[in-house]
Amino acid sequence: MSCNRQHDDHCCFSGRTEGTIMAKLIATLSILLGLFLYDEVSGNISYSPNHGFHMISNTPERGKNSDAFYLYALSTSAMGEEDRVEFEKDGGLPSDIVQTGDIMAGTNRYGCYLKVHAPNKMKSVRYGRYKANLIAPSVDPLTTYSFIKPRTDKLDTQGVYTATIYPLEVGSTKLHADSVTDIGVAWRPGCLKMVWCKGTARIKNTGPRLKLSCPEDAGLYTIRRKRRGTFVQILVTAADCPPEMYWDEEDGMCATRAVDCVNSGVGRNNADSCTCPPFFLDPACSTTVQPETGASPYILVDAGPDEIVTCGDLPGGNEKCEGFLFCYLDLYGCSCAPGWYGNNCDRPCQKGQWGVNCENACPDGSDCNRFFGREL
Repeated sequence: MSCNRQHDDHCCFSGRTEGTIMAKLIATLSILLGLFLYDEVSGNISYSPNHGFHMISNTPERGKNSDAFYLYALSTSAMGEEDRVEFEKDGGLPSDIVQTGDIMAGTNRYGCYLKVHAPNKMKSVRYGRYKANLIAPSVDPLTTYSFIKPRTDKLDTQGVYTATIYPLEVGSTKLHADSVTDIGVAWRPGCLKMVWCKGTARIKNTGPRLKLSCPEDAGLYTIRRKRRGTFVQILVTAADCPPEMYWDEEDGMCATRAVDCVNSGVGRNNADSCTCPPFFLDPACSTTVQPETGASPYILVDAGPDEIVTCGDLPGGNEKCEGFLFCYLDLYGCSCAPGWYGNNCDRPCQKGQWGVNCENACPDGSDCNRFFGREL
């Protein structure tokens, strides 16, 4: 497999073609990344939210004739010299429409970006699920993902990209009430050419609503149009334990959670801690990132005064993360940044609402900051 160097020796894109550009092709970005882990801010990795590896799509809903878009694979800690990130896309991409580069903070690398240009033909090739694999010698490989879907007046997925389901109790084949049991989309009345599929199998008699009834219903679902291939993908993830519990790997059993996640945080599958929305902090997501007065509150990485990454620092980014779809590992799935909602994460919360998907009400029915819920 040949390697096409871009920018410098830190970035490498490699792939293979087989026949047409619709043939499966794996795009690989290899990055040699910085040496040390800055831990002076909080005593562990950094005080950045969602410690670990995640992926972001910039404007995830795209028209066929839209311009280039960006995806970011980002770590909240500086990455080692031998670490690398490999990008893939389900179904592949032609190598001549991709561009790669580093995400830097100070002298260290915290990830990479993938820029995908519009192809001259078969423009729908850009739609689907993208993956980023973090491969480091000291830890098991990590894989995160994000999505790009088509903009169309025929289908509205109501801002849903992922869903999480929980067993009613340990070992149960039924779902807990906190599970997403009904994924509803809206498609044009009479549009009978759309079908739900799981893997390659078509699901019969679903209509625009997909019913989930047991943990085995987890998987990658695709809404297809007959004779026109993949339309939209939605990932359903199943937890090992009910929502009030987590899987204790040491004891090999489900254990009761002591940490209560707030502000739309989600309990991790294998730990008594929370995956927090962007800009909220572990362990319970009760605190927002609050740097010194005058600094941007929209911080993705903060490992010291000279090592900060905000939404506006990313290629193609903007100050308040408008249009950013954040996808985290574990049970959190994907969501817009707080203060935004919609298929493209570009619709601001209405007056009196705030937070992830604008699902929180301002205190006492008053108006408040739509990002963090504080009074104006």
